[in-house]
Amino acid sequence: MNRKSVTGALGFVALTTGVAMFKTVVGRRLSRKLARAVARGARYQSGRLVGLRYRISGRHPDPTVGDNVLADRVRSMLGPLEHRLDIPHVHVLVEGHEVLLHGDVTSDAQAEAIINAARNVSGVQGVKSHLHVGLFPGDTRPSQGSEHPAPSAALANVLAAAHSAGASEGTERTCVRSVLSTFAALLPEGERRHVLTHLPTDLRVLAEPLRPRWTGNRHPRRLDDFILTALPNVEPLRREAIVDSVIGSLRGLVPEETLDVAAVLPEGLRQLWKSAIPR
Repeated sequence: MNRKSVTGALGFVALTTGVAMFKTVVGRRLSRKLARAVARGARYQSGRLVGLRYRISGRHPDPTVGDNVLADRVRSMLGPLEHRLDIPHVHVLVEGHEVLLHGDVTSDAQAEAIINAARNVSGVQGVKSHLHVGLFPGDTRPSQGSEHPAPSAALANVLAAAHSAGASEGTERTCVRSVLSTFAALLPEGERRHVLTHLPTDLRVLAEPLRPRWTGNRHPRRLDDFILTALPNVEPLRREAIVDSVIGSLRGLVPEETLDVAAVLPEGLRQLWKSAIPR
């Protein structure tokens, strides 16, 4: 056999061997992919069957569970609804089987849908809504995903201060907004504008005064009243520490306004402004 024939034969063998190996590798990958898909489908159908049996039998989730379990149950119910409505995550707290809702929605209809969903969870005895209608520039919709920019260093520091002082995981932004917006509402418009201009946009929108949520005196002038007004739904033992930490962080961001702000505050709140320390 001449050299060309030998070379051709070897080339053919190499080609057929390579094709066989390629088919084997591809086949294995396809088989694994198919097996995973079948397993997922089986788990899904099994879960549906369990749920169907559960409903047919007339059973219901235990309504006597503790507040922590009930809060998780409400969050699980709201998750798909938040995604469908394309609204930011709603913060859920439960105290004595009463659900407290904090967050932002785009309409009254969305707020009502969230409230009704929470009210229909087994074990919930009441719902208090603190949902705010109207999204702020810093709020993230689920559809925005990773396109939302990272928080500014100033906002990150204030959120961290709130968390370190006792704000529960996931409620830091709500606490910061409530404290700062309540505090900003105490300032005369000119001084408030000076303070806000020193803040980055994502923090400034949290400090813009909201609609007054208190009655009687238009603005709380005593420290105890301010703390209660700013964080009415936070555990009492944590309120003062969170307020102190957030206000201290704000003062550190606007050193040029320290004296001017102190001059326009009532005595009790003036002392808070001067002595507050971020945690």
